[in-house]
Amino acid sequence: MPRILEKLETWFFYLLVFTIPFETRLIVARWTRPFNEWTAGFVYGTDILIFLLFVFWIARALKTKSSDELKSSFTETFELKWSNPHLWLIGFFVVSALSIFNSGIVGLSLYQLLKLAEFISFYFYLRSAFGKIYKFREVLMVIIASGIFQAAIAIAQYLKQGSLGLKLLGESPLSVNATGVAVFIADGVKYLRAYGTTPHPNVLAAWLFLAIFAFYNYYLYFYPIDKSYFGKFLLICQPVLLVGLFFTFSRTIIGLWALGAAIRVLLLFKKSLHGFWVATRRYVVAIVIITLVTSSLFAAFFWPQVKSRALISTEEEAVTQRVFYNKIASSVATAHPILGVGIGQFVSQLIIKLKHWPANIYQPVHNIYLLIASETGLVGLALFLLFLFFIFYNFIQQARLHKAYQYSFLILAASFLVMGFFDHFLWTLQQGSLIFWTILALLSLNPELG
Repeated sequence: MPRILEKLETWFFYLLVFTIPFETRLIVARWTRPFNEWTAGFVYGTDILIFLLFVFWIARALKTKSSDELKSSFTETFELKWSNPHLWLIGFFVVSALSIFNSGIVGLSLYQLLKLAEFISFYFYLRSAFGKIYKFREVLMVIIASGIFQAAIAIAQYLKQGSLGLKLLGESPLSVNATGVAVFIADGVKYLRAYGTTPHPNVLAAWLFLAIFAFYNYYLYFYPIDKSYFGKFLLICQPVLLVGLFFTFSRTIIGLWALGAAIRVLLLFKKSLHGFWVATRRYVVAIVIITLVTSSLFAAFFWPQVKSRALISTEEEAVTQRVFYNKIASSVATAHPILGVGIGQFVSQLIIKLKHWPANIYQPVHNIYLLIASETGLVGLALFLLFLFFIFYNFIQQARLHKAYQYSFLILAASFLVMGFFDHFLWTLQQGSLIFWTILALLSLNPELG
């Protein structure tokens, strides 16, 4: 493959990574009336970039590999053994396709199956392109840059308590009094949660969570070696990432960030990581000090808002809705244990069964595992969980967890699985799905990432 085309593919790839949080899209189908986010079809700007990458991928494979090499690569990827996660993944896709026979709206299910195929293909693309088209270090840098960009937008949105007019980037029209906008009340006053250019504050929080992880890894593993100005610049920008995350007021994700950061620090006391601690002690101390100072100042300046979000009541809507959806999803999965109600059909079934309810009720269950079980049955859920299990199992077996970055990456991936218990965006939204499948692909490649 000509060098110029490889460079072009690389630039398209990094552009895709940077724009993952962008909500730029066109509506191409509506399967229910009135309009519902979860029963409509879209083409995103990132879909176009992914399609272009797939074209490059196919051309590169045909140009650089003979038919025997392609066959060998295919055989290796889908090797017939229990611990091969890709067999379980293909099984899950087949069950998802079969679930369409139970669908009430076949067009919607076909669209969702196409999206699943896109994300699974992207997972395999990431595995194929690693080391050829992109490098882990450069991916970290792009994610950090995108995170700083999104954090800056988030800070401006919160201070303005409204949108900034970035419609071309997918920014939602935001106002504290608008219907459907994520707000909370502190001392009787409504406050807007920051969105960035994502469709929801929790999605922005997930991206900034990933960007902060990328910062930790770049600053602790690469900066001590190259001493670049970029590393010094990142340390200055760390408070921007943190404040952007805090302004999302996403309790679960901020809690996971704090827990993960604490675990990472405690792991440095392991004897096997003593050498890493000695080599990076001053860098770790710098990160910890900046984190503590930034967090303390934020809490001091925005204490009423922090206190309001920290106090969780079983009576608040966020909790009662999750319990409500969990019960419905559980009953649906129990009633349709083999193939579920059809991929992408959870919300359409709600619309049919709960007629005349408020429009905001019609949304997916805030638990990706219950959502998968209800739409593809317990069989689909079991296959998907086996795929996840063997991704993690193979990572631990191969890495042996003898390096600090391996523990850190394991904590990151596990954190996203935990997020899946409390929200659905990792499965139902473009941005969340791209984050989710990217994490799984990189985890499956380890321990090569070091």
